[in-house]
Amino acid sequence: MAPVALEAPQRFDRKLTARRLLITSAQNATPVHAGLWAALRVAAKHLRAELVVVPLRYRNPTSQWTQSQDTDEWWAPEVVPYLCNTRQRLGPHLVLAADVKTQPTARDPLAGFESLTGGESCLIGHTKMALRSVPVPSGRTPKILSTTGACTVPNFTDTKAGAIGAFHHYLGAVVVELDGSRFHLRQLNADRETGEFIDLATLYTSAGVRKAPPALGLVMGDTHARFACPAVDRATFGPAGIVDVLNPRTLVWHDILDGYSVNPHHHGDPFIAAAKSRAGLGDVRAEVEHAVRFVADRTRGRQSVLVDSNHGDFLARWVRSTDWRHDTRNAAFYLETARVLLESATMTGGGAEYADAWAYWVAQLRGDANIRCLGRNESLVLGESEVGMHGHRGPNGARGSLRNLSRLGSRVISGHSHTPGVCDGHYQCGTSTPLRLEYTAGPGGWLNTHCAVYATGARALLTVIDGAWRLD
Repeated sequence: MAPVALEAPQRFDRKLTARRLLITSAQNATPVHAGLWAALRVAAKHLRAELVVVPLRYRNPTSQWTQSQDTDEWWAPEVVPYLCNTRQRLGPHLVLAADVKTQPTARDPLAGFESLTGGESCLIGHTKMALRSVPVPSGRTPKILSTTGACTVPNFTDTKAGAIGAFHHYLGAVVVELDGSRFHLRQLNADRETGEFIDLATLYTSAGVRKAPPALGLVMGDTHARFACPAVDRATFGPAGIVDVLNPRTLVWHDILDGYSVNPHHHGDPFIAAAKSRAGLGDVRAEVEHAVRFVADRTRGRQSVLVDSNHGDFLARWVRSTDWRHDTRNAAFYLETARVLLESATMTGGGAEYADAWAYWVAQLRGDANIRCLGRNESLVLGESEVGMHGHRGPNGARGSLRNLSRLGSRVISGHSHTPGVCDGHYQCGTSTPLRLEYTAGPGGWLNTHCAVYATGARALLTVIDGAWRLD
């Protein structure tokens, strides 16, 4: 098909009314990825979704597809009927800011847009995949900012910015499902060669639709078993829940043990101590047993992997810093744990080491369930993603963050912050607890978000909103 030249600025004011949309972007003067475009058309029909393309502009004097970008503006003819470049309210709390043009080479395409669209979540067309949860005042659902990915092939200058833009070029789209006053958002990450992609349990190709293989894994938002939200638990493990639909081979858990009974931040607070005593939450063994049982009951023949996390370390911190003689209720458990740590203590080439108290008790209590704990620096790779880092430790001793863990040279899926995000190669999960806990104050950006790792290695964030995780 011949390119379609358009007089700039052209207004593509489509009225978007569907409950389900597939939203992507297209760079000017650039052909579509044929396989991806065909697969998107197949998916739109199968999902009864409206296909939307946000047009982007980028001047590339080294492009092999145009010699007249200074004077002409054109988009691949396939996408022209689907273009939208006006601001659209998709639902009560979601806006498509298709009128915003961000350079495809932008390192952080969401920077500065936190207040755009006020308190409503916002989608911005861009060739990179990025997502950010913006804190909001108490009582409101956090605002999500997200880009869309692109359906056109990489087309960048031969500069440093162009090379980085090409590397992070995300072939795909986002699925938006409008469900009353809430919405569901997830990423479609296409294969760079074929353009095919998985969405939940379905594989979409240029030739049609078929059932996807079981997911490689599901990395869950921090669990904190003592405070796990029942609605999130049902959405994850109940009938027609995320695990039921994706059938993941491996479940990856962060912060299973909350450590509330031994929380070091409670030290010296007699009122929290009184509340815990009245509620029966001061029994350390009981909390550890509950956390292990929580995982075992949900493993159900799969493999469960427990990532080394900061709350799990509360147990060893308790042994190191307290006197068992002042807590006779927990004395026996304390002394047994201390004995294990003492007997395991040894010198290595890198210094002193001793057993992980939480991992020891998981091994003692897991029964026949296929559960294992990762060591402090132990790696676990699903597809091409490193899932063995909790997120509290960053490079070279720094505190971990969405940004610094995106610079490791490998894909990463982490937890810890309770705030979902996507930054370059780093996908960050949220939490499985209520969005407000005892230690949260002020504006909050927590969300109940897991990360699926599909059979292809592609990743997608899945967020539970008011107990629902997708449009039925």
